[in-house]
Formats: sequence, C-alpha cells, structure tokens
Amino acid sequence: MLDIFRKKFRRFIPFYKVRENEDESISKAIFQIDFVSFQKIIHYKIIDKNYFITALTHRSFLKVKSNPLKIGIISNERLEFLGDAVLDLVVAEYLFKNFPLNEEGDLTKFRSILVNKKFLAERAKNIRLQDFLLASFTARKSIDEGYDTILSDAYESLIGAVFMDSGYDSAKEFLNEEIFKKLDIKWLNQFDENHKSKFLEYVQAHTDFIPEYAIIKEEGPEHNKLFTVEVYVNKRSLGIGKGKSKKQAEQEAAKNALNHLDVLEKMGLSKKGTAV
Repeated sequence: MLDIFRKKFRRFIPFYKVRENEDESISKAIFQIDFVSFQKIIHYKIIDKNYFITALTHRSFLKVKSNPLKIGIISNERLEFLGDAVLDLVVAEYLFKNFPLNEEGDLTKFRSILVNKKFLAERAKNIRLQDFLLASFTARKSIDEGYDTILSDAYESLIGAVFMDSGYDSAKEFLNEEIFKKLDIKWLNQFDENHKSKFLEYVQAHTDFIPEYAIIKEEGPEHNKLFTVEVYVNKRSLGIGKGKSKKQAEQEAAKNALNHLDVLEKMGLSKKGTAV
C-alpha cells in the first residue's frame, strides 16, 4: 500500500517543480525590470511599482505561465482601457486650447491622428518601451516585425499607470512631455482642412476686410442638392466652390481662394497704418 502511494506521489513531484520554476521565472523577470532607467526614460518618478509592472505585462507573458494570479500578476488590458480614456481627454483638452479657430469636425480629426495606433507605437518606440515589456518570444518577434498594436496598447497602459499612480495632472504632464512638446504643429496643421479658417486668418492679417460667402447656384432635388458658393473680399470674387451642403461649398470656395492669394495681394488692400 505504501509503495503504491509513493508511486502516485512521484508522478506529482515534477508538476510541483514546474509550478515552482514558473513562479520563480515570473518573479525573476519582474525583478529584472530596470526601474531606474525606466523612470529616466519616461521622465516620471514612480510611487507604486505595481501599476507599472502591470502596464508592462502583455497577456502573452501570462499565457505561458501556469497560475500568474497566484503571485498577483495580471495583464495590462485593464490599464490599457483606462489609459485610452485618459489619453482621449488630455488630447481633447490640448486641441481645444491650441486650435481655437477650428470647428468640432477638425478637432475630432486631429484627435484621431494623435490617438492612432501607429502614432502611439512610434511614441512607445521613442522611449524604448519594448525593452521593458514582459511578453512571450512570439509577441516580441511580432513587435520586431512591425506589429504596432502591442506597443500602442502598452503605451496606453503606461498612461493608465501614471494616472493611477498620481492622478490626472501627472498623466497630463507625462503626455505634455512625451507628445505635445515634441509635436510639430506644422505637421499636424497639414491635416487641417478648415480652409475657411485659414483664409479668414490670412485676410484679417493682411487687410481690414473679412471674407463674405454667397450662394450663387442651387441644383438638384431637395434630398440631393448641389450648392455653388462664391467668396468675396471687398466685393471682389476670389474663389468658387461646389458641395453637397453650404458648408462644404464654402470650404471649397475658401480652398480655391487660398490657391490664388496673389490676386488678393494685387488688390492692394493692406491694413491701415501699414505701407501699401
């Protein structure tokens, strides 16, 4: 009877050894995270490392382990969810304050650029986030092959970790340092299709007039109209545009006017107090 018990017990010994080895490998991987270098790279002093261990833990790292919850390890997916929301708010506030002449549609477009997976992955690479990630060999290989999602998700998780560690202002400052201070406004401005705003700025900067828009033609049935709009400065036509709505036609007219600013310059409409 005792021999039978011993034989059965021996079958379980390797299992326990594997469990112990796996738990040790997780602890070793966490211990090897160089938090001194990590804090310098992200320009942030960490209060609670646990948030950042979670932020750096990709789910692939846990799938190859037997029971990560046993030592309190979870993947960064929940922090990614939180970081995504914090990022949206901080970016929205930045755009609202820095682009006062742009309409809601433009701000939405700019925000989509700044929270884009590819853009965030580039920000992650800029701070070498991949060097600190806890991930499987396959996941690391996919990063090397240009798979952006793992890095962009980890970046959002990092934002979530900063938020949980010391609040909204710290997350805002982190993004200000990592994105906004390094952001070329001219680069972002190339996506600005608010031609009316651009044309208004130019005309007001160089003359004492403002552009005036007038519908000169309406075509088609009520449900599918085509508008033609002309833009004037001091009663001089500078551009014509067409569109399915009045706003769209006005944007097109302003776009055409921006392509013919030499006509405006030849009109000699300089601002009062400046030389013609």
